[in-house]
Amino acid sequence: MAPQLKYVQIAEQLKRRIENGDYNFCAMPGVPKLAAEIGVSYLTARQAVQKLIADGVLRRADNSRLEICNRPGSRRNSFKVAFIHPLDVIPNSVWRNSICKTAGEFECSFREIVYCHNDDPLLYDGLDGGFDLIFLRFDGADPLFLEKLKKQSDRLVTLFHDLTRYGIRCLDGLNPAAIDDLIRYLYERGHRRIDCLNTQPASSTVDARIAQWRASLKKYGCTGRLHNDPVAPFVWSMPHAYNVLNGVIARGELDADALFCLATPIARAALRCFHEHAIRVPEDISVVSWGETEEARMAIPSLTTVDTPDPAPLVRQIFEHDLGIRPQPGRLLYRTAASNVILAGESVQERNLTNHPSK
Repeated sequence: MAPQLKYVQIAEQLKRRIENGDYNFCAMPGVPKLAAEIGVSYLTARQAVQKLIADGVLRRADNSRLEICNRPGSRRNSFKVAFIHPLDVIPNSVWRNSICKTAGEFECSFREIVYCHNDDPLLYDGLDGGFDLIFLRFDGADPLFLEKLKKQSDRLVTLFHDLTRYGIRCLDGLNPAAIDDLIRYLYERGHRRIDCLNTQPASSTVDARIAQWRASLKKYGCTGRLHNDPVAPFVWSMPHAYNVLNGVIARGELDADALFCLATPIARAALRCFHEHAIRVPEDISVVSWGETEEARMAIPSLTTVDTPDPAPLVRQIFEHDLGIRPQPGRLLYRTAASNVILAGESVQERNLTNHPSK
């Protein structure tokens, strides 16, 4: 079999980029730029572009610039979806995977845009790009950025950040009120001193979870200390959680019989820290967390956590609305409903109140 001609290989590469939505938020480069970027001659790059024009993938606009053609009968190029998120979103995130999979099911192009700081030009380029539907994850918004988001409200869906009061749709996980089920779960098993550990960046989501932890302690007559030392945005919170808990133990400030961690990576850091201090989980202290159920199952011992329902049905409803399949005019909040909230792991053990009257 004869080797594929170089210009054909380049044409296929450009075609894959187009199908991946790589040129949805920036102009299609001209032949000179493509030649320099790919590392081929101008003639070879021009042959590749001419092939894509002949195949109906590209066309020349009136100003001679290259434009992407929409394929008849397919939404893949006509309806463009983006997921814009900070660097800390893990590749196997159930939320990311649901958006990507649903885009594929509806034959929409999908582009993931990762930004590294709140002023990253990629974030702004993505919002200004030619996308029909944008899923955006971010932690905070200054007034200028908020004004920009409000102008994009017809095609924007925020994740875990409720801006519905501004007419912006929100895709959210479980209500923080589900933390009450977790505290009750510990209370029913004899726990009375339940500390809280957080090192995630400060945000309204973190504040809401801490507030619910405090409210639930009061509701069940429990006590507990808050160990809250958030990292800066875009800094990994897991190693810092390990260091913070090391300090808490060294200062003798840990007298709880359970530890509630605001995220599963923080709980995993706590497990390692307790192991190094010969504090047994769950014999000496129970550990519980919020979300990331697959990661919680992989811990040793497996972590008891708040189970997050599959977001795919809600993601599908958003797509169906925007594609005009099943419109839901006026709906702004898409939130997963609780079913069996607690995913029991091996990290919780009942406390004997008779033998531990102080607890």
